[in-house]
Amino acid sequence: MVPISEYLCPEGVTATLIRGVVIFGLAAPTGALAARSDWSNADRSQLRLLLSEPEQGRIQGGVEILLEPGWYTYWRNPGEAGLPPVFDFSASDNVAGVEVLYPAPERYDDGASVSLIYRDEVVFPLAVTAVNPGEPVTLRVDASFGVCREICIPTQTDSEVTLSPWLPPDPLSKARIAGYLPRVPKAPEPGRFAVAEIEIEADALLIDILMPDTSYADLFAEPPPGWNLGQPKLISRAGGIARFRLPLAGRPRGSEVSGQEFRFVAVAGGEAIEESVTIR
Repeated sequence: MVPISEYLCPEGVTATLIRGVVIFGLAAPTGALAARSDWSNADRSQLRLLLSEPEQGRIQGGVEILLEPGWYTYWRNPGEAGLPPVFDFSASDNVAGVEVLYPAPERYDDGASVSLIYRDEVVFPLAVTAVNPGEPVTLRVDASFGVCREICIPTQTDSEVTLSPWLPPDPLSKARIAGYLPRVPKAPEPGRFAVAEIEIEADALLIDILMPDTSYADLFAEPPPGWNLGQPKLISRAGGIARFRLPLAGRPRGSEVSGQEFRFVAVAGGEAIEESVTIR
């Protein structure tokens, strides 16, 4: 009986292909075909890229930053001080687009200013769209971000990782991404968790948030470009409504508040929502 391999391949081809795969695997640089890059060093921190299998047509990924004990980095809006992270993926291969998702930060008040930060570590989840799905994707990032403790340092590093469709998914990458996705703010839930009302009072906004009854509540604001504002402060909470006050003293001189769009991230316990509102 003729072996089935001889029907599939001409004589000698099977062995050659197997040897080629083995040689290719041995010659590949460390991490090049994994779904997790090696750590890249930066000031007081390290960074790596994560990739997982596609969901709903887009590949799940992440930029993971590990900080030295006591150090922190910043949200996309750093607050009154700090540097927002900037991720450049333009050198990637077979990548049509990358959406960066930002977990809700925490408020840090050092007595002089309020910053919005991540302590110790953070994973920024990514949604990666391939040009040709089913082909290998190489994600490359040039990352700039700030790290702070008693002083703040702007830092930069780069990293790359390739996800090949014929390799099994990396369980660690999947777990790290999955651990931070629930921290990304969701769409508002009218009647349960949403911006209820915004009033203009003198030189401030009064923002009422309908939110679940939890021990922790906070609100972060992203004002229009060029508006150098602080962050809202909680002034009351009753009947399912948390009221915050946002001073407007840092807005450009002569600018009208009505008609401006603000983006808000509200946090209640382990939940967060994001909502853009045009002030009326």
